[in-house]
Order: sequence, then C-alpha cells, then structure tokens
Amino acid sequence: MEDPAVMRRAARLLLFISVLAPMTAKAAPGFLVVIDAGHGGADRGATVHEGGRLIAEKELTLRLALATAQELRAHGIRVVLTREEDRDVALTERTALANRLGAQVFLSLHMNSAADGKSGEGVETYILNGSSDKASRRLADLENAVLTGSVARGHAATDVSLIIKDLLIDGNLTDSKRLACAVQGQLVHGAHSGARNRGVRQALFYVLLGADMPSALVEAGFLDNPKDRHRLMDTRSRRELAKAIAQAVLSFRDTRRNGRHDGRVASMRGLGTCLVR
Repeated sequence: MEDPAVMRRAARLLLFISVLAPMTAKAAPGFLVVIDAGHGGADRGATVHEGGRLIAEKELTLRLALATAQELRAHGIRVVLTREEDRDVALTERTALANRLGAQVFLSLHMNSAADGKSGEGVETYILNGSSDKASRRLADLENAVLTGSVARGHAATDVSLIIKDLLIDGNLTDSKRLACAVQGQLVHGAHSGARNRGVRQALFYVLLGADMPSALVEAGFLDNPKDRHRLMDTRSRRELAKAIAQAVLSFRDTRRNGRHDGRVASMRGLGTCLVR
C-alpha cells in the first residue's frame, strides 16, 4: 500500500511541474520592485506625540518608501509604490498589485512600537512563516484575500488554488530569507545607519501572505524610541536608511542574476552572518 504522505508530495510535485512552473515564468521583463508604504489614510499606524505634534507611522513609511524608490530608480530598477500619497489602501490590494505586475520583489515598510514606549529599539526584518499548520489554516480562512491577483486564482477548484498558493509560498521561502537577510544586514552594517540589530524573524503577516514573489516586511525603527524616531524623522538619516534598503535589493537582484543560490547573500560586502529566528 502506498504511503499517503508520499503520494501527496508526488501530487504536489506533478502539480508544480504541470501548472505552477509555467506560471512563474510570466514575471515582468526586467527587474520590478513593489514597495509598500505601510498604513495610510484612516489607518495611522503607530503614533507618538512630540512637542505638541502628533507623528504618525503612515507619514514616515511613505517618506521612506519614496526615498527608497528614488534610490532604486537611480540604479535603473523599475519601482512601483502601493501608494504615493496619504490614502487608504486595503491589504489585499497591496500584494495584488505586485502579483498583477509580475514583480520580482515585494517590500512592505513599517515602523515599530513598544508596549511601554521605552524598551524597543532598532530594526528588524520579517519574512512570512508559512510552514505551520496555522499558516495553512490562515490560507484557507482568507481564500479570497490571499488569492487576489495571484496566478493561483485562475483555478476554479478551491483546493487546487490553495495548493498552488501554498506551493508559491514554499517556493519563495529561500529567496525571501535571502532578501530579508540582505535588507537587515545593510540596515545594520551598511550606509553607517548605526541601528541596533534585532535580526530577521518569521511571522504570519497578513500583508505578506498574498505575495506570489519573494517578500519581506521591514520594521525600520521604533517610533516611540527617541533615538530611532530621530533617525526616521531626520531627512539625512532617512536617506541613509533608503540607500541601505536599495543596496540590499540590488545585492539580491545580482545574486539571482548570477545564479548564486548558496544562501550567503547576507555575508556579501561584510554584512556578517544572518540567522532567521
């Protein structure tokens, strides 16, 4: 009697070869990056009062996204932003845009906050934790949301669509780690940002669940930490952060272009070793 687990793996492999592999070849020509400025509109994100002024996460993520886009475009990279002004954008629309355009990278930019407003400091980069049963249940629960704009949605059978989506997430895991490690390394060691290293982590972020391509979410600093807040609000310091993120994307692109899939992107250019928690 055949092992059911073996049969399922074989079925998934056949499905990938016959259906998914041709789909993944439909990426946009050139190298396209979609940058997501977190929050916007009625969703202010984290907030803090300073000198009688309310500082909202949504404002700083947009400034950082615009600066990062400018840096990437200066290097000939095609960039599309999920928003270029203060407006509401549904989470499903953010990755759906990247999926429709056939982007090679999806980056979501955010600012952190600590419960006590004092203990948090530094930068951290997240990838999607799609390996748990919880992630599979989340996929099923959010079927319409995670399949919006995805190549997996073209299949009428719900189970088939979700299997294909699950395969896309699995297939992007290594490159997502490579991308996140490059971003974290550059933020901490590159461009003299001086940010505290909080590492690369995995979480079940809703905004990453819909992406068909390598993706990462950047927490660029704690808005309620004076040191981090200064770095995020100061135009010159923010430009250094943008340069660091752009350099990481360039390193990731060059690694993929050169076929270097040895997992050592984070060790390039003195960035050190990257461990994903």
